[in-house]
Amino acid sequence: MKHLSRYDIKAIARKYVQAYMALPDVRNTQLYRIDPELLLEKVLGLNVEYQHLSYDGSILGMTSFTELDVQVFEDNDSEAFFFLDGKTVLVEADLNYDNKLRGRKNFILMHEGSHQIFKKLFSNDYGVTQKSAGVHYYKANSERNKPISDWEEWQANTLGAAILLPENLIKQGMFLFNLGGKIECLNKIYFLEVYKRFDALADFLGCSKKALAIRMKQLGLLNKEYLDNPFDLVDIYPEVSGL
Repeated sequence: MKHLSRYDIKAIARKYVQAYMALPDVRNTQLYRIDPELLLEKVLGLNVEYQHLSYDGSILGMTSFTELDVQVFEDNDSEAFFFLDGKTVLVEADLNYDNKLRGRKNFILMHEGSHQIFKKLFSNDYGVTQKSAGVHYYKANSERNKPISDWEEWQANTLGAAILLPENLIKQGMFLFNLGGKIECLNKIYFLEVYKRFDALADFLGCSKKALAIRMKQLGLLNKEYLDNPFDLVDIYPEVSGL
């Protein structure tokens, strides 16, 4: 599949957000957030199922474009098989039991749904290589892989974020949570009140703080963030001779 630009992906996202907003369940309501499970089922015609996908939690989501059996695990860790019919998204069941993991679950749903969207739009080019023709897995911490090594996964991440977090809903949420038009610095130690409002916004939108921060930086709504290490703001790094 050709490499799509962010502009291309933004246009695709807009189309599917509009289709979501036209759903009978949504169109006569005040929209504050995207429900990815509703979008997958009613817009994309997919089934969503929850299973234990690995022993160690390393696999969080999967989907396929063809019919095949995949290994899953029962609650007692005994092995079983699940029939993927080409129009089903599987998500790790543990993510559905803990409301604190709702943001991660929502992103994985939209990531796997994005694979299916690309297959619908580019059926002759997408998922046809030996590497991508089988099961698309979402693995723990895969969003941290840099540089980009798998363009299909990067594009699914980018489209998933654009659909789950439309710019207008983020800006609406920033207004509701008194965050102004832009966050200059996100740091839970030195700018605690801003961080608390940002944290509440992420929960309100149904996403993780990291996913929201990445999306807001892409949109120019966030300047600097220190979610991984809030003390990095004042860390002093020694000079390295020869540089």
